Amino acid sequence: GMVVDNAIVMVENIYRHYQLSGRRIQAAMTGAGEVAWPVITSTLTTVAAFAPLIFWPGIMGGFMKYLPITLIIALLSSLLIALVVNPMLSSIFVPREKARRPSRVMHGYRRLLATALEHRFTTLCLAVLLLVGLVILYGKQGHGVELFPEFDPRRAIIDIRCPQGTNIRETDRLARTIEQRLQPFAADFERVITNVGYSGGGEGSLGGSTAGEHLANIVLTFHDYEVRRRPSTEAIAEIRQAIADLPGAEIKVQKQEEGPPTGAAVTVRLVGEDFKVLEELSEQARNLIANVPGLVNLRSDHEAARPELAFRVDRRRAMLLGVNTATVGNFLKTAVFGSEVGKYRQYNDEYDITVRLPLSQRQSIDDLFRLRVPNANGEAVPLSSLGDFEYTGGYGTISRINQKRVITLLGDAEGRLDTAVLADVQERLKELNLPLGYEVRYAGQKEEQDEAQAFLTKAFFIALFLILMILVTQFNTLIVPLIIMTTVILSLIGVFAGLLICRMPFGIIMTGIGVISLAGVVVNNAIVLLDYTRQLQRRGIDLIAASIEAGATRLRPVLLTACTTILGLIPMALGMSYDFHKFEWAWKSESSQWWASMAIAVIFGLTFATILTLVVVPCLYVTLTRLTTRLGLGQAAEEDEVPADACEVIR
Repeated sequence: GMVVDNAIVMVENIYRHYQLSGRRIQAAMTGAGEVAWPVITSTLTTVAAFAPLIFWPGIMGGFMKYLPITLIIALLSSLLIALVVNPMLSSIFVPREKARRPSRVMHGYRRLLATALEHRFTTLCLAVLLLVGLVILYGKQGHGVELFPEFDPRRAIIDIRCPQGTNIRETDRLARTIEQRLQPFAADFERVITNVGYSGGGEGSLGGSTAGEHLANIVLTFHDYEVRRRPSTEAIAEIRQAIADLPGAEIKVQKQEEGPPTGAAVTVRLVGEDFKVLEELSEQARNLIANVPGLVNLRSDHEAARPELAFRVDRRRAMLLGVNTATVGNFLKTAVFGSEVGKYRQYNDEYDITVRLPLSQRQSIDDLFRLRVPNANGEAVPLSSLGDFEYTGGYGTISRINQKRVITLLGDAEGRLDTAVLADVQERLKELNLPLGYEVRYAGQKEEQDEAQAFLTKAFFIALFLILMILVTQFNTLIVPLIIMTTVILSLIGVFAGLLICRMPFGIIMTGIGVISLAGVVVNNAIVLLDYTRQLQRRGIDLIAASIEAGATRLRPVLLTACTTILGLIPMALGMSYDFHKFEWAWKSESSQWWASMAIAVIFGLTFATILTLVVVPCLYVTLTRLTTRLGLGQAAEEDEVPADACEVIR
């Protein structure tokens, strides 16, 4: 819709002049010259709205910046086509129709606009009250706010994490048990792939994986979206319930992430110094939020009981025998794990040369006790005389953020919006008693959402400033930019109405882009309408009559813009598409889950914005022009009543 908007305005104006004059070339020159600057200004305002998004920082910016770049290039190209190619083609191919009476639609619109101008204060108050009412209604009855739309995932991943030190055969046995419990859901899957020995990755995953004998994962690939017998989210919820009672491991069932990585829906970081205190606090926090509605896959990144075989050196005895702890440690490391002593190269291949004891001499503690450690005098000292082995439980992981130790609780949201689940978690964690020097921080998706909101807020005000500068340069007044900015805000009426009707949450990213796109169309139509109104005023036509005539003249291009945009977005909103490989219609589309919220915002918003442009904008222009005149800030205005010649035109 935004791409063809310039062409519609240009060609329609040339067509109108050709019907009046009957000369194609003259009509092309006059019509193009009349709307050239409004078209340029409207395109530049849209470009200014999207330009700040190019500088979106971080991973989110790397994912989203291609949209504004593509849109800006397309808009500037359409502007070039509208200014150069369309007038040339119109001077050759534009048809001429026989004169005919104004249609009923045109007659009805003139009467509606005249009535609205006579009661312009009532019209403006109704528009403002409708916006305020819908905002309040959405706040109470709406479906909240989300960062990205929810998807019906193509894959699900079951992550299995046993206690550290678990034998790989035990991990494999648990994975096979889960596979048996997945048999009732076999009709939902296209294939199942099990990986034992590492976790965190999976088929189609861009993330890395973590290796370990205590780790495993199972990747479930569902059938294609078009032939899926039920939503994969339902299957994932049932699978989670089916394997929830398995003991001996932490099992997480999650859907594959789509879009830029944003982290878990709930990420709670407990920050402090003492790991024992942090472990106690994490357990208390886990108990507080375990039964929050919609919170699933609650887990901790802390593994406290990692089994270790430690050799405790008797320092007094070692000193008497001439051996220090560093020598003992390096000797044991070389004997058990090996030490690299060189490289072996064969053609282009390179291999490490590692020295360590044979497997038969390092299988038991008795084997190690028989080792002899050289002292400073070159004498061989039995390892058994230097200390003793003992089993201990060490730290599995030690995480730090800004040099502070951290234990993180992670959780996903299911059946509720991420923001709603996180709000309940934050409310419950207020009951957690934190010692001095310890604190709770929230990260993950909330951190990304806060950063996205902060950037979009800055980008919004920068875009408003750029648009204002462009409009002031075009119209040389503050009245018209103020009217256009006001109509952009009032166009949100349709957006909130569409989200309420379709029961959709407000998406910070996708709905936000839809609002910016909608603002571009509203601004374009308002610029062309008000520029023509001012042209008629400069020809000596009364303010009210000029507003009615300009509205009637621009009725056709405004309706064409709205219709082309809405018709183009309906397939996106409904998931309709045409399969050119099979030459058949597809009534379900996986990508529509991503774009539907944007399409709904533009469809409903543009429907109301069309009425806004054709009725409210003239009322606002007349009201502010009268007001500035009475305050001595503008030129003399005509009488408040609709003049006789305008009434005659309406009749």
